Amino acid sequence: MRTQEEIVARIESRKGNDFFGFEVDEYILFLDYTHAKPYLEDGVTENGWEQENHTPIEIIIDYMPFAWEKANNCRGMSANRSISHFIAWLWLDGDSGWLDKDYDNHYKYYGKPQLVKICEKYGIDWHKLDDDRWANSESEKGITANQALTSAKLRKEDKRWRLICLPSFLKLRRRRS
Repeated sequence: MRTQEEIVARIESRKGNDFFGFEVDEYILFLDYTHAKPYLEDGVTENGWEQENHTPIEIIIDYMPFAWEKANNCRGMSANRSISHFIAWLWLDGDSGWLDKDYDNHYKYYGKPQLVKICEKYGIDWHKLDDDRWANSESEKGITANQALTSAKLRKEDKRWRLICLPSFLKLRRRRS
């Protein structure tokens, strides 16, 4: 878990990139009152402040089915918000920040490639959560997870495809053989 000072520094570095505040708000919840006070609404007292008491890992595991539901149902804002939450929780858990870089450059399929990678990191079976329809709009027919994870377009657009999607594809292929 990050220190209070690291979390404050992260808030300051990310607040300009977090238009809706979904990511930054997650960091604030992990601060004690003294560190959180500059970011709280007027009138919030120390007695009224509740610091998050779950670990980022517990929150990630608990939230993942909801995130997949939003991605499966092509809920654009909600799926996008889920990725913003995950950026914060992964960073709080000590992650190096691959998701925020990946999100900024390669968000597609309502964040499903990113959800796959997070699931693999935390031992969550994403196949049980995925509806196997990967599309970029509600009206699009979409493609299967296998097609999406092996698509030449995805590999071409994302040079880190092997790090992000290849392990999932290989597991999927082995499972179906």
